[in-house]
Amino acid sequence: MKISSQQVKELRDRTGAGILACKKALQETEGEIEPAIDILRAEGAAKAAKRESREAREGIIRLRIDDGGKRAALLELNCETDFVARTEDFVRLAEELSDLLLERGEEALRADEIQDRIADLAGNIGEKISLGRTVRWDKEGWIGGYLHHNGRAAALVELSENLPEPAGELAMQVVAANPPYLDEADVDGAEKERELEIFRQQVRDKPPAIQDKIIAGKWRKRLTELCLVDSPFLRDDKISVARYLERQQSPSGKPVEIRGFVRLKLGES
Repeated sequence: MKISSQQVKELRDRTGAGILACKKALQETEGEIEPAIDILRAEGAAKAAKRESREAREGIIRLRIDDGGKRAALLELNCETDFVARTEDFVRLAEELSDLLLERGEEALRADEIQDRIADLAGNIGEKISLGRTVRWDKEGWIGGYLHHNGRAAALVELSENLPEPAGELAMQVVAANPPYLDEADVDGAEKERELEIFRQQVRDKPPAIQDKIIAGKWRKRLTELCLVDSPFLRDDKISVARYLERQQSPSGKPVEIRGFVRLKLGES
């Protein structure tokens, strides 16, 4: 049976499959569109099983914050190549899943219909596609965020005051610097002791009377690398993040505090 170009186009528009695959499916179904769709979906499922052994290291990250600044979401959608990560269908799926995560939470992403959508796109594109890490925040403070222009890294920061611009600046700093801790109180005790022991070894030849002072200075310097509040502010490295916050005029007149942060970078665990 001769298959028209219009039939092939209609099937491609509805499935995203290649021209040859559409033509073959239509020949098998004697031009019937719906059975041809079933064939392509079945073939996509078979190919998906082979794709499971491949690694999905590329993809994009998406960020959402509600209008009130009290709820936010981060989502990572993975694929195998950067080319696919930039396609309209892949980006659209990531956007829609991010909206769903913000509105209904992580449980909604585990629904069968969502898993089917991911599998269908994987079948159409011919690459493994998987949902990576997800974060949904519901906070009493105010949330700011930053998504890097390449879509490969993002962060959320919760402040004690409603200051969207400073929150966004600090989220950018989290993306760039990737501090492991918020402040000294958060530093793991074992890690702190390891650092101090290194410093003790470094000053063992110094006069005992000044060793503790040198060690304390080294620890303060190390905190600028470990803790967000102690690190140099990204836009003015002559001041710390803590000093930057002190300069902000809050709506309540109270000191501005960072209550927490989270960062996602593509491919990191």
